[in-house]
Amino acid sequence: MKVLLVLVALCGAAAADVHTNKSAKVTVDVPKTYKMTEQDDVMRGESDDKAVALLYWNVDTGDMDEAIKKLTQELYSTVGSLQWGKPTAAKVHGLDAKWIDGTGRTLGKSLDLRVVLAGPTATKKHVMVIGIVDHAKADAHKAEIDGILKSLKPAK
Repeated sequence: MKVLLVLVALCGAAAADVHTNKSAKVTVDVPKTYKMTEQDDVMRGESDDKAVALLYWNVDTGDMDEAIKKLTQELYSTVGSLQWGKPTAAKVHGLDAKWIDGTGRTLGKSLDLRVVLAGPTATKKHVMVIGIVDHAKADAHKAEIDGILKSLKPAK
């Protein structure tokens, strides 16, 4: 089973586009099949099967409670009944990071959310990368979402 997971991770990494946020000087690897739009402080994406929504966002805080409050306000019109677990701390490619999982609802569907808040970056920014997936399809996309979130790293 571990060999299969390693192969899936390697195949996912090989089929990814590197997206760079110049303001925060970080990169994130996103599968080539995702449709992405990019602006100065925000990147949005969607998987080809529309099961996963991806959001990259430069935020002005490294405090998880404040960041989640801002995210909740941002998602207010599309995701309701948000509930969050307890954050955990772990570095991601040398950046201080906090991880949190949550649940929500939209259009009668249950959603799973996974968030990494990292920073400060070399430009003193904090960044959030958020994966949102239809709960019914969460198992099929778990490794993919984790791979995207864990790919966050300082740009070279």
